[in-house]
Amino acid sequence: MDTCVNNLRALSAVIPLKQVCHGELFPDVPAAIYRDDLSSNYVAYWLVEFNSSQYAVVSAGAQTGDYKVSVQGHLPSPITVLDLTADGYGKSCYKYLMLSTDGKMMCRNKDGDIVATTAEDMLLTGNYSGEDPKFEHAHEYIEQRRSDLSAQWAARAGKVAKTSIWGNDNVVLRNDTSAVPSYTETYVRPGGVIYLPIYEDTVSLKVGYHAESNTQTAAESKTYQAALCRMLSFCSVNNDFTIDLSHKKTLLRQNYVEIAINNKVPVVFSGIQSIEFQLRVTMQTGDATVNHYSLDTTSIRQKRSEQYQRYSGYTEYAITHELYIPNFWQHKIKNSCYVGCAPVAWAMLFGYHERRSSFKPWIYGTGSQNLYQCGRDGTSGWGNCRFPPSSFYDTVRLEKYIEKIAKMLGTFCMNGQGATLHTNMDPMKRFFKARQTSGRPDLIQTNDRWEVVARDYIGEETRKWIRQGWPVVVGITDGGMFRWHYVLATKYKARHRKVRTCPDFEGVGCSSWRTEWDYMLYVHMGFKEGPTVYLPSMELHYAGTAIY
Repeated sequence: MDTCVNNLRALSAVIPLKQVCHGELFPDVPAAIYRDDLSSNYVAYWLVEFNSSQYAVVSAGAQTGDYKVSVQGHLPSPITVLDLTADGYGKSCYKYLMLSTDGKMMCRNKDGDIVATTAEDMLLTGNYSGEDPKFEHAHEYIEQRRSDLSAQWAARAGKVAKTSIWGNDNVVLRNDTSAVPSYTETYVRPGGVIYLPIYEDTVSLKVGYHAESNTQTAAESKTYQAALCRMLSFCSVNNDFTIDLSHKKTLLRQNYVEIAINNKVPVVFSGIQSIEFQLRVTMQTGDATVNHYSLDTTSIRQKRSEQYQRYSGYTEYAITHELYIPNFWQHKIKNSCYVGCAPVAWAMLFGYHERRSSFKPWIYGTGSQNLYQCGRDGTSGWGNCRFPPSSFYDTVRLEKYIEKIAKMLGTFCMNGQGATLHTNMDPMKRFFKARQTSGRPDLIQTNDRWEVVARDYIGEETRKWIRQGWPVVVGITDGGMFRWHYVLATKYKARHRKVRTCPDFEGVGCSSWRTEWDYMLYVHMGFKEGPTVYLPSMELHYAGTAIY
């Protein structure tokens, strides 16, 4: 059996792809991505390109401990960037690896040497003199930070484990008769669709009805089972309640069946609030995965256009005129240390306010047109001469502008990187209030404590400010120098699902239904290549924005 296919046992990535890819997938074979902290032959992610302009990095299964969609963005994809970077140095990528939870990647050649990375050059080269990176010190650098990277992935896995993202699948091993201590049950409704992964060596897919009480007779249970099968489109009562595998489809080299739940609830279910059932996928080895569902039979009959899915569709929230966000990136100061990610993020935020004020003064007024001025470093002189560029076209003045912000923030050099403490962001308030001439200018922040720890309320504040129309400087992920990165967030998308937890296989004593939310945050990374991406969740240790 193909190793890559064999490694896709969980293959629940089918579900997010149905949500992410609203257009046609490219016909190309998706690219396999590995992780150094997992088995060397385990394909941890697949990268797919779709809609002629976008890509997504999708987790292969629960073993990654990651969200189902790890990174999403606009082309070129990270793999294209890696290939071009390696080719520029006369090298070739052979194996692609995910490096960190914020989507940084690297690739190795056939000899196992690192030949390209999407991380900032200084993270891997150990060379801060401005020369082309040769990656001589890459292995040493990665080894030195192995524990930090492992802690990063462990923290991500811990956060994911608290949700039902992968918890709907219970793995049942052959000859294992022990009871399942608990399982997650997914809420579905008439008119909904279930996308169920199956495997290359699947031998059967059966539906099992859970009796609501122990008082039901065998005949009654069989009647309910037959009615349930009729609702699940192509479940055959005459074939031991087995779903016909000939209906399988293929997406991302993964096989699955699409089970449409009939809109009409059989009369036999009248008076019953819900039907609990399981879908059991059995492999040639005898191992199986069991997915648990609760069908709400009291739901109002809905039109096909209002179908309930396990996951709701994504709803996107964005600042107004997001296209006016400039994409800046870090440069080296006098060919030595990089200027830092925080100064770049704040420069993009101020640049956005000035650009929208310059392009649409009848909407935003002219009060932001002094944020980027005509003096040598853009922070002084006279205003209204020119709005900041969308990229590094006005190189000298723009570089000096970012360097001046870095000086205000107290950004310092650490291992060739510009590092900024999140407790030192207050100078941006003075900078903004001195130059914003309309409204009531202010800078609001979430975290003035020393610890670099991701907190849920920081994500909540970030989403609120974006809905109010303000771009937000955020510190992504938490803890550790390797993960200390500031970016500019300008939009996010959200989806939800309804789940509950049941303590035993009989469905007795289940918890109340709860709504779980997934978020993906759209950020401007401050990188020259791949400047914007969607990152999953809201693992933020800092958020700040300028308002007026």
